[in-house]
Amino acid sequence: MRARLRLLLAVYLAAIYSTLGVIRYLTNFLRDHGWLRPTVVLAFAVAGSAMVWLVFRERRNRSWPVVLTLIAAAIVYACAIYPMDSPEEKIHFIEYGVVGLLADAASPASWPPRKRFMLCELFVIAAGWTDEGIQAILPNRFYDLRDVAFNAAAGLMALTVLAAIRFATRRRGAPRAEALP
Repeated sequence: MRARLRLLLAVYLAAIYSTLGVIRYLTNFLRDHGWLRPTVVLAFAVAGSAMVWLVFRERRNRSWPVVLTLIAAAIVYACAIYPMDSPEEKIHFIEYGVVGLLADAASPASWPPRKRFMLCELFVIAAGWTDEGIQAILPNRFYDLRDVAFNAAAGLMALTVLAAIRFATRRRGAPRAEALP
């Protein structure tokens, strides 16, 4: 299963990297027609709904601590994203949050939680920096260190929410959850 998740992670990153040259045309089209902001809002609604579904599909996760964790996560995400002017910058939080979650799911089960968290975050940083490095050589894009920071923050936030959910679902004396709840 982890081999498939690693492949999925590689395909996901390849999709991100291979669309860097054309995605600006899509965002400009959406912006010109007044659809960019609604599309970003829809993307966050879909991502949030997917996260809630993934968490609550397991009966053991249907508890008040998990509900409160998700509410707190939604508030933190809203506080981080709402003030941002650029809709494109907001998408980083979905894009690289998924990278962080996939990296966690694809990492070896034998890794201790802290090691997994740190190595997955380092992976997200490297993947985000690679994204910006590719943009530096594309004629219609440019390197932006702020985007590297957004990518890193997105991974950090997603991994932190995942760790908080795992903590909230852990029962005294029960083994720790290793995969995405």
